[in-house]
Amino acid sequence: MKVVCEDGWVLHADRISAVGPVKGVIVVLHAMMVDRRSMDRPRGGGLASVLARQGFEVLNADFRGHGMSGPSVKEGGSWTYDDLVYLDVPEWVRAARNLNLGPVHIVGLSLGGHVSAASVGAGACEVDGPVMLSANTWSKAAEPSWSRRVAKDLTMQVFRSITQAVGHWPSKRFAIGPANEALPYVEDLVGYWTTDRWISRDGFDWTEGLRQVPCRALLVIGRGDLLLAHPLGARRWASPIPRLSFALVGRGELGMTRDPGHMDLSTSLDCLGLWRWIGVWLASEA
Repeated sequence: MKVVCEDGWVLHADRISAVGPVKGVIVVLHAMMVDRRSMDRPRGGGLASVLARQGFEVLNADFRGHGMSGPSVKEGGSWTYDDLVYLDVPEWVRAARNLNLGPVHIVGLSLGGHVSAASVGAGACEVDGPVMLSANTWSKAAEPSWSRRVAKDLTMQVFRSITQAVGHWPSKRFAIGPANEALPYVEDLVGYWTTDRWISRDGFDWTEGLRQVPCRALLVIGRGDLLLAHPLGARRWASPIPRLSFALVGRGELGMTRDPGHMDLSTSLDCLGLWRWIGVWLASEA
């Protein structure tokens, strides 16, 4: 399945048909440096497919510059964080609405989670229940640990330096993901940390926008996520959402045999029980 954004960028998704009576549509959105394949691993048995087997029509989508939604940075593609918030997410939500199959939800991991929250809070799209997995944007104000602030500061310095030197973030070169990231996008992320403000390029405050999220929302964090979406910072980041449910999951819960890390919430079969629980949460009444 493909859609065309307002700026002409063509986005692609795998459409996975619901099994049984259709309960609604879920747009599944991946993290940075990866693509839609990370949200259905193993293919046909991962998160996206499990949600489909619970009665949801699923659009497992690639953000621009990732997977099939080229061009990649190597092919001349470039994008900003704002492009994801104001163009990609709304276009996928619009496509989901046009299917006329009931409520529309988003399940996003990391980038997919906080970009979706920003889009809903800014009024760029309307969904019936966003689920954010391993999601937060780094904020000094929301980070209570001095040692983690230092680690994040160093990470951002390296992130910016390498990206500026190469012209993009070379995920493939470092073997940390199949998708390189565009320089303007990386500059946006670094800017949120250095200025301690999560704002759009035209000055819209997305943190304040979270207060305007009209629907219930779910944030799920793994106990093994020690830096990228540490439970304390992530919960503080999402706290402005009025109808927020928070779940900290780990060993001994929902069949898990270990504390899941950042990417595990979408890539590890140890989280199968969690994926089923998310489907139940989405299908329940608000």
